[in-house]
Amino acid sequence: MTKLLAGIKVKDPAVDGNGAQLAFAQLQEQSSTIDICDARGRNLESITPAAGPEGRLWAFAPHYSDDGQQIVYLTDRLKQPSNPQNLQPNDLAVFGQDLAGGPARRLVVPVPYTGGDSDPALRPGANEQLLYTTYLYGGAPPEPVARLTWMSLRTGVRVYLSPDGARNFESAFSPDGHFVVFVRADAGSDDLYVMPLAASFSREPRPAPSDTASLLQAGTVSQPVWAPDGSAIAYLMLVKGSFDLFILPIATDPAGAIHATGPARAVTHGSFLDADSRLAWSP
Repeated sequence: MTKLLAGIKVKDPAVDGNGAQLAFAQLQEQSSTIDICDARGRNLESITPAAGPEGRLWAFAPHYSDDGQQIVYLTDRLKQPSNPQNLQPNDLAVFGQDLAGGPARRLVVPVPYTGGDSDPALRPGANEQLLYTTYLYGGAPPEPVARLTWMSLRTGVRVYLSPDGARNFESAFSPDGHFVVFVRADAGSDDLYVMPLAASFSREPRPAPSDTASLLQAGTVSQPVWAPDGSAIAYLMLVKGSFDLFILPIATDPAGAIHATGPARAVTHGSFLDADSRLAWSP
């Protein structure tokens, strides 16, 4: 185990495809930035501002494209000026940025007063496809829901991959881009599921892909991430009051379905890891 970036507060680590560069959210008192550095924690650089005309800014959850040329993340940049007499939404939106140069651009406008979207990721092998979680309100009386959302960055087409009223979130692509793991919240549990993903979508699929997903791990699971070779999924799971790191070995059967090949292995015990921070698996 190697400790990187001593002396600063960070969360949501991400690693580029060859393991040479890290991205993460660096936390300050009233703001955060997306920073990048090399694999040893050197050459630290911020790629988002800590403040702008809007005031102090927050940024979280960076994710690299598989070619390392793009990065997507969450930020409240472009929010409207707000004060106690005139409260305006400051929800987190999905932004994208070309790391070779050029300005950041907002990819998705979130539903106001929901807190914003989450879990942005570009699809391996198809970096013009974005997957993220849309937070909104549904039902009567309205309740907060979370829907997995697919978007074509080329055409702007957006479709929901989970039904109205669902609470599905923290999705992660398999290395080949053919499958997605995600967390489904039900009464008293946040279970881990996996579903295949079509090559593209022109309209919302019926049934929703999340409805036909397969259960991989029951319990209170958070922040799944795939091993670079596709052989396992790492996640945090609540056990005896502590979120700890687990590794679940998986394989694809002859019919093309994902299944576990053995029980999940606990890597830590009683470590109280931050279940609100993304995990990253370096190649």
